[in-house]
Amino acid sequence: MPKIAIISPREYGIPLETTSFRIRMPIYGVISLASFLRSEGHVVKVFCELSGAKVDWKDIANADYVFFSFLSFCAHRAYEMATRIKNNYKAIVVMGGSHPSVMPEDCLRFCDYVIRNEGEKVAKELLDYLADEKRGDISLIKGISYRNKNNQVIHNPDQIFDQDISSAVDMSIIPQYSSQRLWWNIRDTIANGMPRVPMPVIQASRGCNAHCKFCVVRYQLGITHRKRPIDTVFQEIDQCFKLFKNPYFLFADNDWSIDEDFAVEFFERLLKEYKSKLRPYVFARVQVFQNQRFLKILEKFEHATLGVGFESLHNENLQNFNKSQTITDINQAIATINRYKIHLNGLFIFGNDYDTPQTVRETVDYCIKNGLFSVGLFSIYDFPGRQKVLRQPQMIQDHHFIHKDFRFYNLNFVVNYPKLMRPSVLQECIMNGYKQFNDRSANSMYQFLPTRPTLKRYIEYLQKIEKNYYTSEGLRIDHRLLERDVNSLEEKIPITCRRSEIYIESGKFIINNLFRRVSWRLLIGMLLHRESPSSKLD
Repeated sequence: MPKIAIISPREYGIPLETTSFRIRMPIYGVISLASFLRSEGHVVKVFCELSGAKVDWKDIANADYVFFSFLSFCAHRAYEMATRIKNNYKAIVVMGGSHPSVMPEDCLRFCDYVIRNEGEKVAKELLDYLADEKRGDISLIKGISYRNKNNQVIHNPDQIFDQDISSAVDMSIIPQYSSQRLWWNIRDTIANGMPRVPMPVIQASRGCNAHCKFCVVRYQLGITHRKRPIDTVFQEIDQCFKLFKNPYFLFADNDWSIDEDFAVEFFERLLKEYKSKLRPYVFARVQVFQNQRFLKILEKFEHATLGVGFESLHNENLQNFNKSQTITDINQAIATINRYKIHLNGLFIFGNDYDTPQTVRETVDYCIKNGLFSVGLFSIYDFPGRQKVLRQPQMIQDHHFIHKDFRFYNLNFVVNYPKLMRPSVLQECIMNGYKQFNDRSANSMYQFLPTRPTLKRYIEYLQKIEKNYYTSEGLRIDHRLLERDVNSLEEKIPITCRRSEIYIESGKFIINNLFRRVSWRLLIGMLLHRESPSSKLD
């Protein structure tokens, strides 16, 4: 059988996001794809830098195929690695995951094939095609992009999502994705600038039946809510307890409010088998407040967190986002959820045509007033050319993008020219919004922001390039943006940060949380329950 290496890169150059600085956790799709290919008989090795792995280039040199799976902020590192492989080794390079699914033509500058959207079924068909000496008709493989003999980019039609997602995954398929010894953690802390813990990531279902205009989930995972067998998922949870000494679990399902009966059945069993010590993080839409049975179960866990995409406190924005909710729904949802012992993580998006600096400040005040446990204050982002190439509607028109440095396409950085304020102003408002929430929310954990040094330099960059596109009052001058050549947008912004700046942010995080009672509760809860909370395993 051919040898397959799967690389999931992490951008190390500058701090661009928060998650990988706090926890070691792969993209769930990497675990799923690797497990599926191994079950098909392939020899598979996984190098997941998000989990603390280092790429073994000797293995890459011997690989027949190298698959990359990555998010946009890791695209540059993926491109660099792929270039090294193409220049030095024999392997066929295939890219897939969230970023390649929306930017296949960009990725094809560095790889042989792109797998768009859900990858398991398509990867099997592509490998079968490549292994066949006669090489059948590649146009029959749905869900891939490639260059034909004339060097033209071809995008085959999207694949039909597999309704059978019952295959079990092997949570141990990434060697470093588990609890490690003390010396390993010390070295990782020094390199990372912050102690990290491995967090189990579980998926019980796929798909989202909403049609939010800014979201690509409906294209990448489908609008049909596909559920996995509960017994299979619990086998994976059992496996996690053998690998991790961490009661916190991230459930990567897109929306637990879609099917209340399924959510209730699943979490009732979770509570019965693993008791209240397990600490789940789950995502849901605003409509979850109507699922009273689910909320009653969720509050029985010691520390359950509900991540809800509120997106905006203005109905005009919500309509523009194509969200099936209003500010009245949001108020009712928060009031209802606050009656339960559930930590609420509110997620908001700024930079829409109706947003002003006051919008950000009012949102932060609203979150503090309503006692949210944590917030995600994000800048709207999209991908240039998505509508032209993939026929998917864009939230941001091509001529409104600032640059094409995909390291900054991760919700933390402003990548478009907003209508009613300069990008630097929006960026500063978001950065200050986090500080205000941290300073004024004593019942919340002080959030770690390793991105702050990068954000400061990014604001300076924005201030330099935005001058010609706004009036003195801060209003966008549309006709000037239309004159820009979108194809010549900057692909790599010259921003650097010192490693010491990350250590400073780590110090601020530790010092501020020393005086937060909730932070001590979270830490003690983790230390006391480092052994499995499962009654079956104790």
